[in-house]
Amino acid sequence: MAATVKFEDIFKTLKKQVEELARLFVKNYTKAAIQDGRKFLEETKESLKRWTILLAEGKLTTQDFEWLVLGQKDLAQMIALKQAGLSVIRIEQFRNSLLSLVVDTIFGIIL
Repeated sequence: MAATVKFEDIFKTLKKQVEELARLFVKNYTKAAIQDGRKFLEETKESLKRWTILLAEGKLTTQDFEWLVLGQKDLAQMIALKQAGLSVIRIEQFRNSLLSLVVDTIFGIIL
């Protein structure tokens, strides 16, 4: 079943959705949010790929997958948003939305 997982397509979808999330969530800081979101995706790409394949193969439960993705929160440092001056609370909200977006997108495609 792993052969049917086209992770590069999933990854492209995630990148597009990060842009949409940034535009909707932090309108005045879109560029910084996109930069931070893409950086997070790149830093977690290999792990996301491995976990997505395991999820598709049924070797990882949805709860385990979500726990693993949410565990990457520290990698989503949001440096560009901090430098742009966005409040800490809004940065945290964007970070949480980004993690949920990753989980929901992959669940929507795989499950």
